[in-house]
Amino acid sequence: MADGTNTGVREQGQGKTELRISLGGTHTRRDDLEALHTWLENASVLEGALERGDLTLERADSYTQTETMSGELIQDIILVVSVEVARSVSENVWRSVETWLRNRRRFADPEETPRVTLDGPAQGPGSDLSRDTDTDPGAGPDTGRATGPDAGPPEPGGRNPTRGGDEPGEV
Repeated sequence: MADGTNTGVREQGQGKTELRISLGGTHTRRDDLEALHTWLENASVLEGALERGDLTLERADSYTQTETMSGELIQDIILVVSVEVARSVSENVWRSVETWLRNRRRFADPEETPRVTLDGPAQGPGSDLSRDTDTDPGAGPDTGRATGPDAGPPEPGGRNPTRGGDEPGEV
């Protein structure tokens, strides 16, 4: 299992900053990272920022691990975002990440504890944008399912997977 958490961030040119999303705690990190990348590319709440060029999604080698035991490169998702919209874009990205993670945790093996981090710049504009699903109350380790006698059947996740599945009210 590869766990590429605790990554760094760097400024990206004039008026741009880099946010790094890393994923760990799964046995299928490469596949999960690809799925999360696709999820974010198709998230309707990010559509405007992507079209305007305020946000780009890329993949880059992780700062903490370069290879797993099998020799594959470890990567993270890189968001390059204009400083002016960094806060709103990061909030929308994080909501999409939380939705994807709740859906992913439903299918996790008992030994897996999927975790996602969003690292913002260490200082300057956007330095308070860092998030971690292990410490963020909105993305706790639950399965996204209601429990108890009145809970009813679990709600399906990913209502519209072609659009990123982050529609309001979705679990």
